[in-house]
Amino acid sequence: MELVEPIRDKKQIQGMKKYLKGQNSRDYLLFTLGINSGLRISDLLKLTVDDVMGKERISIREQKTGKTKDFPLSEICKKSISEYLKETAKGIVAES
Repeated sequence: MELVEPIRDKKQIQGMKKYLKGQNSRDYLLFTLGINSGLRISDLLKLTVDDVMGKERISIREQKTGKTKDFPLSEICKKSISEYLKETAKGIVAES
């Protein structure tokens, strides 16, 4: 099994966020939530709109460890969630 090291350089994180924001809002949101929460991608992918919309905190049971993780959503995360939901709502309205 390969070892995966976390990104620690703030410039790299900002560069990744800028790139993702220009490419795919869903991936940008997942990256932002992950980098601010420390959640594994397997746990991030299980989150639903109801889990995060209008919430101040998230509480989940981690898939790998089975531990419950409870943490506040940062302002950056809340803003990313709001932007993503507005964008996806526009897409749904445009398809109708």
